[in-house]
Amino acid sequence: MNYIHEINTQCQRLPEDLQKEVVDFIGYLATRYQLNPINQSQLALSDTELKQATGILKAPKAVSLEEMDRVIKNRGGRL
Repeated sequence: MNYIHEINTQCQRLPEDLQKEVVDFIGYLATRYQLNPINQSQLALSDTELKQATGILKAPKAVSLEEMDRVIKNRGGRL
């Protein structure tokens, strides 16, 4: 059986977002089994990508660790 042909045929039936998942999964398998050595330059983020990635960590206001601890405890959680 020609698996490349089968993968191609099945993938063409999927919507584009699921096709991307297939490509991502193939990349995962290649990395897991070390089939494609990773080039360190591929791991580097551009300044824009780095700003986007760290932007999710911005809080609307400054909060101390003590305040966070108090809120967690008030909601029934514990550290």
